[in-house]
Amino acid sequence: MHRFRPTVIVAACVATLVLAIAPAATAAAHRTQRPPIVLIVMENHEYGSIVGSSSAPYLNRAFIPRGMLFTRYLAVRHPSLPNYLAMTSGTTSGCHSDDCPRRTYRTNNLFHQLSAAGIGWVAWEESMPTRCALGSSGSYVAHHNPPLYYRNLFPRICPFRDRPYPSRLPARLPPFSFITPNNCHNMHDCSVATGDTWLRNHVPPLLRRDAVVIITFDEGSSSLGGGGHVMTAIAGRHVPRGVRKRKRFTHYGLLAGLERWFGFPRLNAAVRARPIPL
Repeated sequence: MHRFRPTVIVAACVATLVLAIAPAATAAAHRTQRPPIVLIVMENHEYGSIVGSSSAPYLNRAFIPRGMLFTRYLAVRHPSLPNYLAMTSGTTSGCHSDDCPRRTYRTNNLFHQLSAAGIGWVAWEESMPTRCALGSSGSYVAHHNPPLYYRNLFPRICPFRDRPYPSRLPARLPPFSFITPNNCHNMHDCSVATGDTWLRNHVPPLLRRDAVVIITFDEGSSSLGGGGHVMTAIAGRHVPRGVRKRKRFTHYGLLAGLERWFGFPRLNAAVRARPIPL
């Protein structure tokens, strides 16, 4: 007759549990050990007014040659806000203007996916007066700040994660950063040259922190694709240099690429979109 040995059974159960959770833990660790992703959204310029323009020397002589340029990247609508929603949730949620109500849409979104997975992120909004500011103020424009529109980021996530652009970057960036320059530096109210100078001053410190930096424009001036043909480029130590991607991409593909990077299910129109390579 064999004696019952509970310690052996407990040890076996613990070993089984460790083996079961190890793949998930490894996957989560792998995501957090990858280089941080930074997405910077500029405003209202068609591809041809940026790529090859003498007014944008930083973009054309430094950033684009360092990485990957998408030559057929299309925004999805006019005006601005629907594009910000599209690139972060895969849908415009029926918003067709810049005056759609904040804290309203129940749509799942990239910010909520990151929070639910325990992956750090920040939305840095230049010239925003306080965290998660719902109203425009000076050169801060609220409808360029997409976390304000998603109900599942309230009451706690948006006030914690949506912050004024820092005077000094942290030594270590979170896994994902969404950056909106103010309405002058994003080329909306000021010149292409002004925005290019802002990028020249602010992008290199991000690259020095080993980030993969994506620069895109919310919309162009034409109706191509619904929102215009816009410049989108990626650079970073992990990005091949001097590459031109000539296939068609959209803001939905931007979201698809980000979700694939972080291991998330694709949302809404991102399911069918060609993901940008990251």
